[in-house]
Amino acid sequence: MQVLYDHSDFFIIAKPQGVTMHEASNGLPAVLPLFKAALANMAYPEAQYAHLHLVHRLDDHTSGCLIIAKHAVAAERFRELFSQQRIQKYYVALSHAKGKRKAGWVKGDMVNKRKGQWVLTKSVERPAISYFFRQGLGNGLYLFWVKPFSGKTHQVRVALKSNGSGILGDPQYSSEPAQRMYLHAFALDFIYDDEPIQIHCPVDHIEPHENDTDSWFHDPHIINAITPDIMHSFNWPLQP
Repeated sequence: MQVLYDHSDFFIIAKPQGVTMHEASNGLPAVLPLFKAALANMAYPEAQYAHLHLVHRLDDHTSGCLIIAKHAVAAERFRELFSQQRIQKYYVALSHAKGKRKAGWVKGDMVNKRKGQWVLTKSVERPAISYFFRQGLGNGLYLFWVKPFSGKTHQVRVALKSNGSGILGDPQYSSEPAQRMYLHAFALDFIYDDEPIQIHCPVDHIEPHENDTDSWFHDPHIINAITPDIMHSFNWPLQP
């Protein structure tokens, strides 16, 4: 499990897909025990990882940038940063479907329909808010760049589903099956103690899952299409 950034107060790691946030009965490994074992193997001092805290979450089958606080004070600071929407997150996803729009806002309340599946509604009382851009890859696949402005469960997955461009390998939202769910937390951008932090996680930096032998995220054409320069070339809105 790769360390992308090591700060005195926190780590940013490359979370693999197929890893859950908490111990669960679904048979998936949990991120903190895995990460602590990895740090021990890398000969990190135990004091660096004795009291780790999760400060946000990624879905079990989403890979990419994950912040882990090293102590309770840092964890509380991150909760404040997230609640104030001062941490910018950028995701990439693959789809076989072009979808209804090339770019734009997705806004609406989300309700739990059945068996953990969420749907977007037309009401906007406490809406999930995202902005996306579509990038054609020329091989029958489309790459979607998504910036969420809120932190709802399955937000990016539901936003793309509502556009008619469900994420490849996301059967919960009736998408085409694949080796994995092709959703990846590519970048984080925030200020911590007056220091700008800009971290990205290349899709090929993720440790392959046992079913990932033919992953699209290891295809050179797709790897070269997912870069910080391309991400910053889009005209991202600052506010919803």
